[in-house]
Amino acid sequence: MLQPSRAANPSRRKLAELYVDGLGACREVETEWLDLLATGFDPRVRAEDLALYRGIGPVPDDVRREQQRIEAADVVILAFPIYWWSLPAVLKGWIDRVFTKGWAFETAVSPKPLAGKSVRLIATGGAGPRAYDKHGYRAAITAQIEHGVFHFSGIEDVATHLFLEVEGADPAARERDLATAFTLGASLPCRALIAA
Repeated sequence: MLQPSRAANPSRRKLAELYVDGLGACREVETEWLDLLATGFDPRVRAEDLALYRGIGPVPDDVRREQQRIEAADVVILAFPIYWWSLPAVLKGWIDRVFTKGWAFETAVSPKPLAGKSVRLIATGGAGPRAYDKHGYRAAITAQIEHGVFHFSGIEDVATHLFLEVEGADPAARERDLATAFTLGASLPCRALIAA
């Protein structure tokens, strides 16, 4: 489970924990939690990242460690708040640096490192479902994140779960979102890397 920061929001943290509890409810699973802020991962693209992209430099050690985490997982779960209809900067930077040319795309390796992986996006938002539908934000997330990042990287099994009421004032709606998170987690196979 990969999160920008586990400490940032108790409702989001509980949502991610219930998703993982569901994942382990029906089978034995191995999970690794990754809090990007706590690990000190630098999300900024640096000169060494650009050298790798241009084919004139090696994979930075911190990037390779993250790639190995993904390679070891069956499912990568990203739990995050939606900021301005997209990913938080630290998570976007993690993707920018880790999903590299020669590994996530334009790779000659067979099988491709991401072949057969699954990705689950567990996103919370402050606007309600009507705002997402009215303004086309669900479609934008699908195009930008699911297709633009993960499908482009060869990952076919990608699903986004929007939890738009878990941070709201309605306790019954919050509980429904939390129960849904557990149920969705229970529907997955595997070893999971959880970035939350």
